Amino acid sequence: MHRHDRPFRHLFSIVMTVLFLMTGISGALAQTNEELAEKVEILAAEVAQLREQQDIPETEKQRLESRHGMSPVASKVYGGNPGLSIGGYGEFYFASQLQDVEGVVGRNTGDFYRFVAYLGYKFSDRIIMNTEIEFEHATTSSNWAGKGGSVSVEFAYLDFLIADAFNVRTGNLLIPMGFINTLHEPIFYRGNFRPELERRIIPSTWRELGAGAHGAFGDGFQYTAYVVNGLNGNKFSDKGIRDGRQKGNQVAFEDAAVVAALDWQNDGGLWFGGSYYYGGADQNGMTNDALTDVKVTNWIGELHGQFRHRSLEIRAMYAASGIDGADQLTGIVYPVGDSTKLIPEGQRGWYVDVAYDLAPILFGADASFTLTPWVRYENLQLQDSVPDVDGRTANDALDQQILTIGLESKPHEQVVLKLDYVSTKTKAEVDPSDEIRLGAGFAF
Repeated sequence: MHRHDRPFRHLFSIVMTVLFLMTGISGALAQTNEELAEKVEILAAEVAQLREQQDIPETEKQRLESRHGMSPVASKVYGGNPGLSIGGYGEFYFASQLQDVEGVVGRNTGDFYRFVAYLGYKFSDRIIMNTEIEFEHATTSSNWAGKGGSVSVEFAYLDFLIADAFNVRTGNLLIPMGFINTLHEPIFYRGNFRPELERRIIPSTWRELGAGAHGAFGDGFQYTAYVVNGLNGNKFSDKGIRDGRQKGNQVAFEDAAVVAALDWQNDGGLWFGGSYYYGGADQNGMTNDALTDVKVTNWIGELHGQFRHRSLEIRAMYAASGIDGADQLTGIVYPVGDSTKLIPEGQRGWYVDVAYDLAPILFGADASFTLTPWVRYENLQLQDSVPDVDGRTANDALDQQILTIGLESKPHEQVVLKLDYVSTKTKAEVDPSDEIRLGAGFAF
């Protein structure tokens, strides 16, 4: 072979070597792609398994499904596989009083009202632990007015799920009355503040220690029935029973109480229900020696209904309550010479709440947010009847008519922005100041 053929031989060797290397690299790349695809599939399976273990809903419909008489957000623990569940909600507002009342200049205030964590654990499909831990007013330190927030266990219970129609629940239990006491996340009610009727006559959020049963039957019926500790009558006031809640805090259990609730809902937007509570409140003198020989009992009854159709929602409620032994209790809580206040023998009130979402009309049926003007009228008679005590009469300031006009928007179904105008009228000489409130809430 001639010397001038050698370069071609070298070139041929280089080309063959490159082709060989490229073939090897191509095979290696193909093998690497297969390995990567396999690893991606394994990773996706592990993420899905982790989602199930942590009970993370894949859709908002799963997240916002009410179960076993609890609110949709508080029901997360009932879904998914056994293990830990985490949720919660929060709300804050700014408020401005529009008038000066009794020489007091109208104030501008704000409050991170509450942050709540739901912690649950699903031991099995039959045994559930569920809790709500509330942090009120952002801190337990004192503010400018000398008031501090608090940390409370709003509820904490064990649920033993036996059958659809019968289950057993025990612990620190939410009293199943009205709308708000069990459905109290800010995305589920209108306004920055809960209806006054469901803060006074039904003292939401109301929880006591006890046990009972709950279940569903028929076509849309749900019931709850508990035996719990009675209230502390020594803490009743001229406004009613609210301060008598024991909240699971080393309770006096000399007196017990019973509460039962029945609700019916259908898929068409109707909801009707009612509940009744009856219990002792003197605690055989355990909370005050002066109550040892005094018999004090109290009762509450309420009816509620809701109608939804497309963008329209209407809520209504009527509630009444009574305190037997209010005459003697008045002399103990408000001794003669120290006060002219009266413990009420009877209270009653009602409200109607109407809302309409304008977003589909203004922005089309596919609007990704809501824009809902609403109005609520409340009529409260917190001293509807009072005991006959010389020198004392009912407090006209506790006969209230409250008009709230609001606008709310949900940019996401778990986030809400709220604007309210509140006007309160009473039979007293001076009415409370009208107020504007701007706030927001969320649930997760």
